[in-house]
Amino acid sequence: MLISPPDEKLLDLPSMNLMKLFGRMRSITDEAGFTGTLPAIWQCSDESQAIKKALFGYVYNCPPINLGQTGALFDPSRWIPATNHGGDIVVLGGSHIGAEEKEGIGYIQRINEQVSPCCGVLHRILNEYMEVYKRATQRIKVFRDGPSVKIEIPYMYLFHEPQGDRVTIDIKLDRLVEGNSLSETARGKLYRLHPERIKKHSNLFAIKPEISLPIGSILVPDSFSFSKNLDHTSLKPKDMLEASLFDFMPEIVSSSKPHKRLCDLNTWKQFHRMTSHLSDNFDVEKRNVFVLAGLTIDHTVQHNSFIPQLGFLMEKGRSRKPLYLASHEIHDLISKQKTYQPTVTFLEYAGQS
Repeated sequence: MLISPPDEKLLDLPSMNLMKLFGRMRSITDEAGFTGTLPAIWQCSDESQAIKKALFGYVYNCPPINLGQTGALFDPSRWIPATNHGGDIVVLGGSHIGAEEKEGIGYIQRINEQVSPCCGVLHRILNEYMEVYKRATQRIKVFRDGPSVKIEIPYMYLFHEPQGDRVTIDIKLDRLVEGNSLSETARGKLYRLHPERIKKHSNLFAIKPEISLPIGSILVPDSFSFSKNLDHTSLKPKDMLEASLFDFMPEIVSSSKPHKRLCDLNTWKQFHRMTSHLSDNFDVEKRNVFVLAGLTIDHTVQHNSFIPQLGFLMEKGRSRKPLYLASHEIHDLISKQKTYQPTVTFLEYAGQS
């Protein structure tokens, strides 16, 4: 059975100013008794993330060590230098998305004035699935026939044949139709629409009998799945990210904000991948560790804000009893903290003054 991801509303929270966020994180770790603290960051390698990384290091008076790859993919092998170079460890990370939303995709203006989707690698993964889903929502039709609502499903979705490394969609007939087919059409077969779909979309009865409409948003996640041959042995970040998120793609593409949903679920998956590694890592057990995961909003390549979504605190010697913080809990914890102010200027921190 597929694990249900967190509800969209749980992760759709206000963003915070970076210096305020980092100052409050510093207050949390100082109050918890962190010493020799090494900041670490797991995020995409996009240029829009560089200033955020620098400010994080400024607040902790130490340049952060890198734990991530393209697409905010957590790299466990990078814990080795982290455990050798510092004392206690504070980690910030997660996916990022452009602040300008168009049709559910986040965009950013690059330094060359080109506007592009951001995070690009996650958008490239999303795009193929979105195109397949959108075609299905347009090609499958519904219409009213007297007191009942019927659905026409083209043969291309009934005679499903996997196509190797191309994405295809599998329609779950038992979730979408009621009973056997009623008749043949030139394109496919005609069925009665499932009563549950009619119940949830009562506006279907407003359709004029002579008009057929695309199924659109009635094609919800539990009524279809995707097929694609994935390379589960590949170490390429894009392949690893796609394999990690594949089972959740029906929910992602049917969201009103599919790009953000993909970024949120990637953060959620990578956060739990990281914290599982931490709680089983004997080299880390002798340290205090605080992890804050969330979504970075890229307003420009120079300016970000951050949505805290998940937290993890493991006190020294207590790896069996780590504290996990849900979205509202981490927000409450951060909001009540005083904002630590660095005692040196940014240039002094960088050794330039």
